[in-house]
Amino acid sequence: MIDIREVVAKSNFSNTMNKKWAAKRFTINLTSSEAEKLEKYCSNTGRPATDVIRELIRSLPTKDEE
Repeated sequence: MIDIREVVAKSNFSNTMNKKWAAKRFTINLTSSEAEKLEKYCSNTGRPATDVIRELIRSLPTKDEE
């Protein structure tokens, strides 16, 4: 498993986080293939992993939205 911080560091993305967004911090474990896919996507789009993951979380349906 790979820590998302390793993915961000390998991708040369800044490890600094805007403090206004730091309401809660999570550590996720990814398989090698998941980490590689995230790295490739971020490299291709020029977007930081944090933004990509945040967008994916926001797109999740919740019971209130159904």
